[in-house]
Amino acid sequence: MPSDPSNPTAQSPDSILQQNWWHKPLIWGVFVALIYALREFFLVGFLTFLFCFIVRSLVGAIARRIAPQHPDSHRLDLILTLSIFSCLCLSLYGLGRFFVPPLIHEGKSLVTQMKQTNAVELQNTLLSNTAGTWKFKRQFGPPEDPRYKKGLAQFLAAGRSGAGLYQEFPQLHSRLKAEFEANYEQAQVLQLQSQASGASVPFKTWFMEFKAPDIFHAKQDYYVSRWQASQASDDKQDEAKSLTQKTDFESLRDERIRQRIWADVNADPVLLAQLKSEWAQAISIQKWAEFRESPAYQAEFKQFYETQFADDSNNVPIDYAYFETLAAAYPKGKQAFLEAVDQHQQTAKESAAHQQFDFESATKREFGQQWWATSPAADWVREHATEDGPKILAAGVKQFDQALGHVLRVPIQIGTALLLAVFMLIEWDSVKTGVANIRNTRLRSVFDEIAPGVVALGKLIGKSFQGQVVIAVINAFLTLIALWVIGVEYKFILAMVVFVFSFIPVVGVILSGVPLCGMAILQPGGSLLMAVQVIAAVALIHLIEGMVLSPRIIGKIGHLHPVLVIAILLIAEHFFGMWGLVLGVPVAIYLIRVVLLDLPIPGIYEPDRTPELE
Repeated sequence: MPSDPSNPTAQSPDSILQQNWWHKPLIWGVFVALIYALREFFLVGFLTFLFCFIVRSLVGAIARRIAPQHPDSHRLDLILTLSIFSCLCLSLYGLGRFFVPPLIHEGKSLVTQMKQTNAVELQNTLLSNTAGTWKFKRQFGPPEDPRYKKGLAQFLAAGRSGAGLYQEFPQLHSRLKAEFEANYEQAQVLQLQSQASGASVPFKTWFMEFKAPDIFHAKQDYYVSRWQASQASDDKQDEAKSLTQKTDFESLRDERIRQRIWADVNADPVLLAQLKSEWAQAISIQKWAEFRESPAYQAEFKQFYETQFADDSNNVPIDYAYFETLAAAYPKGKQAFLEAVDQHQQTAKESAAHQQFDFESATKREFGQQWWATSPAADWVREHATEDGPKILAAGVKQFDQALGHVLRVPIQIGTALLLAVFMLIEWDSVKTGVANIRNTRLRSVFDEIAPGVVALGKLIGKSFQGQVVIAVINAFLTLIALWVIGVEYKFILAMVVFVFSFIPVVGVILSGVPLCGMAILQPGGSLLMAVQVIAAVALIHLIEGMVLSPRIIGKIGHLHPVLVIAILLIAEHFFGMWGLVLGVPVAIYLIRVVLLDLPIPGIYEPDRTPELE
């Protein structure tokens, strides 16, 4: 029976029979090596595939429903494709308008705050909001409790006013500065960047001082050999000979090479535009640093602070004038800080809320440190935290900063994937025919070996992710609402974490719960009770996913035993990182059911049960 050239999964018996035993390992080895070599573009390729799969699935389903007699009509196919793709783009745009600005804002604020926080301060905050809060509640109870009132009176009588504020002031200062700069820096940088054309440092001067040496250093051998070749002509030999005899020959040569690099850059419009954008960004950052020292910056910060102080939910216990006084006194030491507190109390009576904040902060910190120093349960943690705590914090800041950079590039990658997807979808029949025509080339045996497996695996991954995207969006939205109700900060970033980890089976909910609980404990006003509320909310959302969403949306396509799933994820993450966690289970399902057991996957793969001829 002749093979169908329009069907990429149809086998070619002659091609398979002519293969030697080593063809299959070689073909698949080259294919996997090619995938690995293109791993930097994997996200764009995967998103392109996913968009195409979703649109084509919806087009096929709708066409069969509204035109069952002519489901393969080219005109209907094109209209539905463009309509569904337009709806997809509008949906992504709407989600981006809603999520991306607060996500960027919270990310910059969190990175700035993390960079200003040291391991000791983080440890003290964790102890205060866990063991310290628990012991405080047991000993003093709520503010209405007589024990609380007695403890507060003793705290004030001992002349300890300001002790709690001194301990909490670094965190308050770094949090407010980080929040302010996240609010105002982006707008200010964009404004300054637009003024870069009038900068005091011209583009050529900046390029010759900063960029040209870097470019020359990266390709020094190339530029030196190129310069030598340019000096080999008869009319330049005397000049070159004279130049080499000078004591500063290398510096003169390098200067001429940098001038040559400048000429090359001007001849490349794309590179020139890229470097001008980089120059404008560098100038804007320089002006932003100057702006931070200006009176205008202080005026903007004062306005921002007063807004935060007026909102009781922001946990800002003192007004701006008091904050400014304490900010000037804090670098001079604890004694100077407490003297500033005493001077303030002589002119302005301390409010009851401020007294309670001071008392609770100081006492919780003391209880936490007491537990840390005496509890046997803390021995092992204390031993490792002292040595590894700063390293872990520094590594965490670096990883989060890199992750934020990746997140900021995601919109560009999504846009690229959408552009590729729309071209492929409009010419879908031509794409299918072009792929199928590979069979008529010398790569026929390669095509026959790889195409059926890739198509089946692609359908499995596409169908799994088509439903998983819906589940991830619902999980992130429910988490966002839960965090907003509970009062957890950086809820957009945490919702994005939940969205990403929703694609990881079984362990995704555990991995996403760690940063949620960490933020619920470490944020100002955080506590173990808030962390328990977060755990309850995550458990409820996971219950909804497991009992309602997954059975209805995904079904049993990706069903594996949880122990096997965990083993697969550990192996996949070791070799392929994050992509191993995301794609490990679908690939494992294909390998187990199709390759090893030759079992069907309903709607995706049906094994050929035709009996072989003797």
